[in-house]
Amino acid sequence: MNPTADSGSSAPDAPEPGEHKHIGLDAIAGAAGVSKATASRALRHPDTVSPGSLAKVRRALAILGVDSGSQNTPARQMLALVRPAAAAGNVDPYARLFEILTSRIFAQGIAAVHVEAAADRADALAESLLGPDGSEPHIQGAIVLGGGAAGELAAKLAERNLPQIRISNARHSDGISRIVLDATDGIATAVQHLVHLGHRRIGLAVLRDSAAAVRIAGFRKSMAQVLHIPATRDQAPVVEAARGTMAGVAAAEELLHLQCTAVIACAPSLSFGILEAAARARLDLPRELSLLTVGDMPDADVIAPSLSQVSYDWETIAVSALGEVRAMMADPAEAGAVDYSVTPDLVLRASAVPPQRR
Repeated sequence: MNPTADSGSSAPDAPEPGEHKHIGLDAIAGAAGVSKATASRALRHPDTVSPGSLAKVRRALAILGVDSGSQNTPARQMLALVRPAAAAGNVDPYARLFEILTSRIFAQGIAAVHVEAAADRADALAESLLGPDGSEPHIQGAIVLGGGAAGELAAKLAERNLPQIRISNARHSDGISRIVLDATDGIATAVQHLVHLGHRRIGLAVLRDSAAAVRIAGFRKSMAQVLHIPATRDQAPVVEAARGTMAGVAAAEELLHLQCTAVIACAPSLSFGILEAAARARLDLPRELSLLTVGDMPDADVIAPSLSQVSYDWETIAVSALGEVRAMMADPAEAGAVDYSVTPDLVLRASAVPPQRR
């Protein structure tokens, strides 16, 4: 899959400094994902267009290499924003961060090239972003979200010494600068809160991936410290699940069978699965089952009941990541490696309450 703008069109080479590109309205509207009428109004009368549509059109202009101001304006830098392709039915845990980064990248006068990394496509994607080995890269830097296929692409970009920073749940000794989303601290916070509410039978639902072992160990350690128990498999039940809501349902049914009064879910698909499983079992959530999500959960405040969660300050993370990669782009020789962790904060809503008999 080639790197694309919002519309799915291939990202063109940036224009030479001083070159003025003339792009048709059809191409601009297509790249922005808006109608020709909206694109026209955004260009001629921007005050008549919604902020969201205006941002899409301006982003498309930047990616298409169109100089919307003076013909002497130099070509914009291009920054790849990479995330793994989400499987059908899965919730993208980085969706909010991706949106914030896109807005901030564009606000700083840089063209954001959106890339969905797919399995077994790392070599092709790297070549489309960087050009043939030995040539001048088409992009000047990258921010890579998540692991899996996105991590594979990050490794390929690192081979060409492209300035980049990764934001992911796991720390690796690959030499790539990164911001680690420390879920283990978030799990410890979730355990402490649920125990404070009076829960003693707490289960953990976690995705079966490279970060699972660390999260499970952190959960059992927290349970042992807070409840003063050995926190064996029986005392601190854990279910590892595949991705997808139905896998979340199966995980939740297993934890309910083990008589858990509260569940900590480490992914949106698992949280949705637990909600579905509770509904099938005719359980009143949160009176008969409390749920606390670790990580980003789309629309957590409008779901019924609204979901308590341990989540990250995405605005701060976006600012930090963009600042670090821009420093690398400005002076790669002087920019030092970045490697630090970010701890999530507890956001209390309605889905976690003191336990009641069921």
